[in-house]
Amino acid sequence: MIARLLFAITLLLAPLASADVPRVVTSIAPLQGLVADIMRGVGSPKLLLDEAISPHDFAMRPSQAKAISEADVLFYIGQDLEPWLEKALRSRDNKNLVIALGNMPDLNRLKARELDDFGDDHNDHDHAGAHDPHMWLDPSNALIWLDIITGVLEIADPDNKATYRNNLNRTRVKIVDATENARRALAPIADVELVVTHDSTQYFEEAFGLNVIGAFSASDGQKAGARSLNALLGQLGPNTCIIADTTNPSRITANLPDNIKLVVVDPMGFDQLGEGYYPRFLNTLVNSFLECRD
Repeated sequence: MIARLLFAITLLLAPLASADVPRVVTSIAPLQGLVADIMRGVGSPKLLLDEAISPHDFAMRPSQAKAISEADVLFYIGQDLEPWLEKALRSRDNKNLVIALGNMPDLNRLKARELDDFGDDHNDHDHAGAHDPHMWLDPSNALIWLDIITGVLEIADPDNKATYRNNLNRTRVKIVDATENARRALAPIADVELVVTHDSTQYFEEAFGLNVIGAFSASDGQKAGARSLNALLGQLGPNTCIIADTTNPSRITANLPDNIKLVVVDPMGFDQLGEGYYPRFLNTLVNSFLECRD
């Protein structure tokens, strides 16, 4: 599937083959980090959403619209995460290549949970309907994206193909190692009951066997109603840990009982950008979740 996809991209990118290093734009920090590691030594992708806020309802600035119009290649997740970007892409008048990585083949795609889905087996893969767009929190998806990103860049910039391929191999090994380390480290909290302020960590939960029992808001930002919220708050106890998403703050966390642990996480990894992004991002998430231990 990926090979056929890259062949199609070859036809689209043929005019860029003799050009300079392609101008690459990424929508969110996790994609910027992955692309930057593949482009190491060649260039640096531009990040559109360059502040620690939710990507769901971001208001784009003129400078960001200009970056989109000037890009040779743009990587983003898709409509479910960046509707503001979809609107900008429909109005563009150039022929840059736009890659919606959330729509790529072979990904682990989980159903976007309703707030009453917790505790039920609703995580069907590749079913019809909306998917949870926070796919970068599953390392297996990040590895698939690395292959696609590398293939696109090799086609767009054949002069640096060897560098991209070497960077891919190095980055892949580091992510695989970091994933195994994360799995071992998180095993002791498998039975801790976790409640998230925003349902952005479902992929992380599945990948590492964590036990999330509820959320204050769904993956699309929909907030729990009073009845659902009261029922969830009634489940909180000494074995419960609240995971507060920095991109979707909740006022509820200010009034929690003293015996409820509260941990802050950044599922977008804004503070982790730089060389070796994804392993560092993963390690930071793991350390945050480990604060839920007794």
